[in-house]
Amino acid sequence: MTRLLLYCFVVFFALPSFAQGLVFIHSYHYAYPWVKEYRSGFKQHIANIDVHEFQMDTKRRPQSEFYAAAEEAWSFIVKNSPEMVVVADDNALRLLGPRLIEQQIPFFFLGINANPRNYIAITSNVSGVLERPLMKRSVYMISKVLPDVKRIQVLMDATPTSKAILETSFSNQLNQTITGIEVDTRLVARWEEWQALVIDAKKNGFDAVIIANYAALKDTQGTHYTLDHVSEWTSDNSSVPLFAFWSYSVGVKKAVGGLSISAFDQGAVVAKLINQYLVDGVMPMIATPERGAFVFSKTELERWQLSLPSEIKNKAVIFE
Repeated sequence: MTRLLLYCFVVFFALPSFAQGLVFIHSYHYAYPWVKEYRSGFKQHIANIDVHEFQMDTKRRPQSEFYAAAEEAWSFIVKNSPEMVVVADDNALRLLGPRLIEQQIPFFFLGINANPRNYIAITSNVSGVLERPLMKRSVYMISKVLPDVKRIQVLMDATPTSKAILETSFSNQLNQTITGIEVDTRLVARWEEWQALVIDAKKNGFDAVIIANYAALKDTQGTHYTLDHVSEWTSDNSSVPLFAFWSYSVGVKKAVGGLSISAFDQGAVVAKLINQYLVDGVMPMIATPERGAFVFSKTELERWQLSLPSEIKNKAVIFE
């Protein structure tokens, strides 16, 4: 019994000395809905450890400033000298991952759309959570809500994140056929082009539109448009029903619904991986949450005169 108590005493007091703190580098900014959700999941599940956060803000900063943002983030890491680092989303992993590997700093990632090996070597100091939009299952879901659907257009901004989604989740194909339905993907550089594609969707032969990434859309004058502005304008002006991959794009004057990726789960899973590492010092396996959640807007379903089949309705979260 004495040995057991001594062992417990050693483990209990050794843990804080191992976990002196972590730095959390966000590719984007706190107000971005995706970041809000994964931060909530992370904070609710992380062990008792000091967390120091830095926002690279690459959704709003021009791409020409990304390397400057990375230098600022690296200075923040050096200043805090953490036991480990968390990098959220592709930009942070791409720009900081190689230096973390070189300095042999243990780190975790989340929200990665590309193959992480495109950015870093996977070593015994690396783990994290991948993000994979559920394209095939989303198309299947739309076919149940719109039984006559034959063609779907997917719209994304022309950012590195969207290109990573195209590579990993869409098999790097702009045009593909899924369960007999033609799916055309467009990477859109400008707000004016996005507007034209939305307005002309029906005329161009599409039965539905899926909106994916669109946080970086700017017009020809360089004006940046917020997520809410883009989703509400798109909903108001779409000539066909609108669907989405992320829950923050669903709601009144937004998309009808979708098979949503959970940012909350991304944050929760990476926190659990860190907690495991704090206990045994062994880097856990990279995780890929496979579950999506059906989310729908009652208002938008009624607006488009759509009804959900029981196989979806019984599993869906339905809000106004």
